[in-house]
Amino acid sequence: MTTHRYQKPAFYCLIGAGLLLWLINWWHARPVFIDEANVARNLFDRSFTGFFQPLDHQQYAPPFFMVVSKLCGELFGYGERALRLPAMLGGLVALCGLLLSVRKLELGWWGLLPVALLFVNPTVLRYVGEMKPYCLDLGVASLLLAAVLYWPRPSWKWALAGAFAVWFSLPSVFVLAAVGLPALWFGERRDLAGWFLCVVAWLVSFALLYLVLLKSHLGNGYLNNFHGAYFFPLPSANGFAVGRAIILTISLPKVAFGFTTFAILGGACAAILGLQCENRRLTATAILPVLIVLAVSALGRYSLIDRLLLFTLPGWWLLAAMGSAKLSERLALKNKWWPLGLAAAWLVIAGGTNVVRHYVSPLKFSDSRRLVTKLEPGYQPVLHSSVVPAYDYYQRVHPFWRGQTLPVAEVTDVRELPRPGRYVLLYSVLTNKSTTRKLKGDVIWARAQDAKWVEERRMFRAQAVYIEF
Repeated sequence: MTTHRYQKPAFYCLIGAGLLLWLINWWHARPVFIDEANVARNLFDRSFTGFFQPLDHQQYAPPFFMVVSKLCGELFGYGERALRLPAMLGGLVALCGLLLSVRKLELGWWGLLPVALLFVNPTVLRYVGEMKPYCLDLGVASLLLAAVLYWPRPSWKWALAGAFAVWFSLPSVFVLAAVGLPALWFGERRDLAGWFLCVVAWLVSFALLYLVLLKSHLGNGYLNNFHGAYFFPLPSANGFAVGRAIILTISLPKVAFGFTTFAILGGACAAILGLQCENRRLTATAILPVLIVLAVSALGRYSLIDRLLLFTLPGWWLLAAMGSAKLSERLALKNKWWPLGLAAAWLVIAGGTNVVRHYVSPLKFSDSRRLVTKLEPGYQPVLHSSVVPAYDYYQRVHPFWRGQTLPVAEVTDVRELPRPGRYVLLYSVLTNKSTTRKLKGDVIWARAQDAKWVEERRMFRAQAVYIEF
């Protein structure tokens, strides 16, 4: 297995197994989560030009991602599978970018590592099948890193690629900064003017995007409150939140390599070794997005929640592969079998994510479809605010359920319902503690009112409560 003739079949087997995992989870068409439902409502309600304005329902996404998503909806219907195709496309683009990079770097067997880490990553597996732009962020970042290897000098291709990238992926601005700074620092003097013009083109494009879309989101109270715990803390009059700083710092390699201590330390150490490789420009471009996003987060302008860090992963993975290849060469000088121990350590890290179970048990984050479409006849639906997006999506947007009339629902408090009456109270996103408290309080209140009948039907992160007064 150490001979080169087995490398290509190994790549084919790895890619086939990974794509099969993605395909199984995409085809399963899991019920929409609250944010997905809100994205779908924007897609259904707006024209193509409407995506160049701030979105409704506390959503934000790059305009071209929304355009591609709506095109899928118009062609194939606004069902779960169709609207998740752009995310799947982002995953395929990420795969292509990584393959291009490892081919150019000539990593040998270690070229398998970035591809393997792509497929075993549970965060990638989730968002490669979700109606959100995070995997497209991953794909664009992967292509930009590959472009550093294939387009070492400034050209019109770089100017256009960067100008369009920010409209497909908002975090690509960080990757472009990581491309431009090393190019200006390590590049030849004759190329400085060309790189300067490329950077100007990128800045003009991003400035237009900022004025059209991003400016209105800055200072958004809802988003800032939701992501407040994910901004990197700075010293203040109240002290320095050391614990939160450590947790957020660890989250960077954690998203890239896995949840175990061995994965975090092993992956981070391999990436640090990769920084010592000869291609200074590539190593700087790979690590700078991580440093830039930390600085921007400290200013309260970017959240370090895992899904918003996917664009940093290609850099981590390529650095880890380069570092592992370098370490493997050193180990082979001492004992020809020691590199196999290093490979075994990476197998432990890759297996520790445990995504293999999702071949037979596809991902699911809510029973929202069953919650809102499987209602007993004769009961008036009463919605908690957490259910409104999913109910609207399945009642008005989804091509299958739209043709089947769901009962008109009320969004109100159970205490305000007229009596006598028969009602079904619907709650979703039960990972939210306030929703869970509201559910328990409503059930206790209904029982205290001597209701004729109260039945709780529990589902996955959702619940229906049937009440008859």
